[in-house]
Formats: sequence, C-alpha cells, structure tokens
Amino acid sequence: MRCEIAVDIDTCPDHVWAVLTDVTRWPRWTTAVRDATLVGGGVLTLGGVVRLRAPRLPERVWRVSELHPRRRRITLSDEGLGARASVRFALTTPEGDGARTRVTVVHERAGWVGATVAWVTARTVEAHLQTLAGDLKKHCETRRRAREAAGNAATTVS
Repeated sequence: MRCEIAVDIDTCPDHVWAVLTDVTRWPRWTTAVRDATLVGGGVLTLGGVVRLRAPRLPERVWRVSELHPRRRRITLSDEGLGARASVRFALTTPEGDGARTRVTVVHERAGWVGATVAWVTARTVEAHLQTLAGDLKKHCETRRRAREAAGNAATTVS
C-alpha cells in the first residue's frame, strides 16, 4: 500500500524543515498526532527512535532511517514479523522560488501482515496524512505572517 500527499507552503524550506524536524512539538500544531516522543530525548538524529500516537491508530515506534538536512528528506521506518512500513517527508522548492516549499509525504506498507493492516487502516492513515500536511501548512504560514508583522512593526517604530 502506498499513500502520497503533497502540499505547497508559502514560506521558505528552512522554516518548514525546522518545524518538521522538531517532532516532539507536532502535537502542538496538528491533531493528526496525539503524542510524539524522541526515545532518549535530544534532537532528531539518524538511527534515532520516535514514538508516535495518533487518533484511532495504535502507538507506533519508528526508527529514523534517513535524515538529510541538505536535501531536506526524512524517512521513518518500522519492520516487524511480516511487515515493513515507512513514512518519508521530502521538501522541495518550485523552480526559482525560494520563498515557497512543497512538502511530499509518502507512506508505504509491505509484507503479508503489513498489507493486511494497510487494507484495514488505509482510510484513517490517509486522513491523518492529509491533516498533518494541512496543519503543517497552516502552522508554518501563520508563523511566517507573525514574523513579518513583527518585522514591519519594528520598522515602523524605528
């Protein structure tokens, strides 16, 4: 099973990357994640472990199998008996437009157990990914507008 969601965000990739890689704060800006924990604390690192709880889905433990700040890609993976799953986040910029970011989220499941679970939870997973992408867009654009307003106010006062 494969589900792909893409969203365009009117802010720079550096800002979106900072929000996306701060996984423990996801529950603050999206209803798609109830709880997010970096096992062992600290920051997101390659090989690190992330525990996520989402509404209407069992808790999942993911390993960071890909983390490329320069290429702005993160992949979370999970493997078990008869199942493999991954969620990949990729940030790109439209040609010549460094002020916008396209975020693509791809969720894949495979294996005899993974295919069965995917079939049962496909609608819920897709809804969560849509919500996550939409909430990420709203959060990043709202923060961008707040920074711009603060910058304009400082310029006016000067």
